Amino acid sequence: MKARARRTRAAGWLVLVVGAMAAAPAARAQGAPPAPQAAGTSPPAVGTSPQEAPASADAAQRSRDADAAFARGKELYRLGKLDAAYEAYRTAWSLKQSYDIAANLANTELQRGMKIEAAEHLAFCLRSFPATGNPAQHEQVRAQFRAVRKVVGSIVVKANVDGAEVTFNGTAVGHTPFRHEVFVKPGAIAVEARLAGHEPARVTLEVPAGETNTADLALQPLERPAPPAPPATPPRAEAPALAPREGADAVGPRPEVLIAGGAVAGAGVVAGVILTVLAVGRDGDADARREALVREAGPAACAVDSPRCAALRDTLEGAADLKNAALWTFVGAGAVGLATGAYALWGGGALRPAVAAAPVVTAHGGALVIRGAW
Repeated sequence: MKARARRTRAAGWLVLVVGAMAAAPAARAQGAPPAPQAAGTSPPAVGTSPQEAPASADAAQRSRDADAAFARGKELYRLGKLDAAYEAYRTAWSLKQSYDIAANLANTELQRGMKIEAAEHLAFCLRSFPATGNPAQHEQVRAQFRAVRKVVGSIVVKANVDGAEVTFNGTAVGHTPFRHEVFVKPGAIAVEARLAGHEPARVTLEVPAGETNTADLALQPLERPAPPAPPATPPRAEAPALAPREGADAVGPRPEVLIAGGAVAGAGVVAGVILTVLAVGRDGDADARREALVREAGPAACAVDSPRCAALRDTLEGAADLKNAALWTFVGAGAVGLATGAYALWGGGALRPAVAAAPVVTAHGGALVIRGAW
């Protein structure tokens, strides 16, 4: 009996709400100026750009579609088809968010046990209820909201950055900033905010029924790694100074060096002379062979290859090789002679340390430095 009485009272309240909603548009229309025609059926108002007309026409069409879905939902509800009425109200809400659609949608959600969704739509209806609206209807919506508010919790989301995605227990609920509280099922709620370039912010709240908790989320920017320090340049290792060799000559060039240098230079000169003489002899042999071939076969004797012509070419090539050898021998002998003379003039003015070697290491490689005197 009690359940039947509750259903009877709910039906009575519903009739009151629906009747008030139906009467409100007519009451507003009686004292209001005529509504302007929809854009597209008459020329745009002065100052309206042509680009605004299609947008206005689309908005007007969406409003008409929302009104049609809203009227269909009320008729289905009157016929007792709760689920179909709920779908019609949802369609109207997706096209236009208004306080009357929100109130009727919340009423069907309450009857379907959807308390969280009903709290959201009742809160919207109360926030947007017009000052000239029906007082009885307004009080009815407030009573419904107070009743459902006792069995649901809510969270006020605050964050230090805008645009962060917020999730409740892993389910996305929107992006910061949040203008209004978010209704939730009572219990433990894990609130998390994520934004690119920031560390995620998390907080877990225990939300009782009928109460509001605040989730303060502080997202910190990710720390960029410091650039690597340039590689340290290894210290340059200089070759140590060489101490004088024990027993070294204090002054004057070393005789053995002078003797060796003079002998090498003299031997080079002698060898160059011998090679020059051999080269001259080879040139003479080549001239004799050439004259003999010309006498026997004429100037074109070697137009056709023959063994005698091949022998002539070998003789000429041998003479050229001997000349080159003699030239480089003289050059080498002269270089040794000059070095020996320079040593004789300047090589004996200081102590001659013994030969020493030390590594040199730099950032670009290494080398071995050899120091000494000969």
